[in-house]
Amino acid sequence: MSDDVGTVTLVGTVHVTEESGENVREAIRRHDPDVVTVELCSMRLRQLYSPDTTLQTLRNAVESYRSLSRAGFVLSLLFKLSQRTYYDDTEVDRDDRDMFAAINAAEASGRRTAAVDRPIEETLDELGEVILSGADEFRTSTERRLRQALRGEWRELASDLLVDATAPTTGLVRLLGLHFWCGTLTADSPAAKAAVMEQLSPEQAASFQNALEHLAPEFVRVMIRERDAYMARRLEYLRQEGNDVVAVVGKAHVEGIRRHLEDGTFVDSAERPPFVSLRRPNDG
Repeated sequence: MSDDVGTVTLVGTVHVTEESGENVREAIRRHDPDVVTVELCSMRLRQLYSPDTTLQTLRNAVESYRSLSRAGFVLSLLFKLSQRTYYDDTEVDRDDRDMFAAINAAEASGRRTAAVDRPIEETLDELGEVILSGADEFRTSTERRLRQALRGEWRELASDLLVDATAPTTGLVRLLGLHFWCGTLTADSPAAKAAVMEQLSPEQAASFQNALEHLAPEFVRVMIRERDAYMARRLEYLRQEGNDVVAVVGKAHVEGIRRHLEDGTFVDSAERPPFVSLRRPNDG
């Protein structure tokens, strides 16, 4: 390990906007890093760089089916359908997106590129377990409330309902307030909403995340908190090796990763990320 500790510059992006792509290219030019990292994993890299053909789409689906649990596979299909609908609505050119901008800029200048995100297989499988567990908990709580009603246990029933409603209601009010304040709900189109999100600071993005956590804490834990920790471990490894790093991540991850790195949470458990040559996406 190098005696000199490197630096990490976090570039928070909105994945689908051209402005984020330009911000990424400018950050790489300005900071002149040794390594550029992207919020991607091996499977997502392969699939993002695969040809946009029906045959390749089927191959990607087969790979996902073999790698994921049933619940995780269903979630992957839903996410991909949502992304496809968004791209069709906004006519986004994927070469303008943040991750492609980071990869192309790094390789054009001879810099190393590393994938630092948690494997999508692990994330979707865990999210699938959360959803199934939530369904079981909902069924159990419904049965309990029915028994309380049948027994005339109205005080206990009211107490249960109040506890269940308080945190989500508080989170929903805050989330709606933030949405209207920042204009994301009043924007006319998905592209307009993305443009509004582009203007949010990392602190404002963290406020959205905290409000969402009241509504869906397990979703936030799996999709954001755990991935923050995973990426921070890999960035810490690069930093301890003496590398100056530009890390391109969605704005929702900036504050969480920053806190981990500043607190030194992962100095003892830093983890080497895979370095990949994305001009040949099947390598590595």
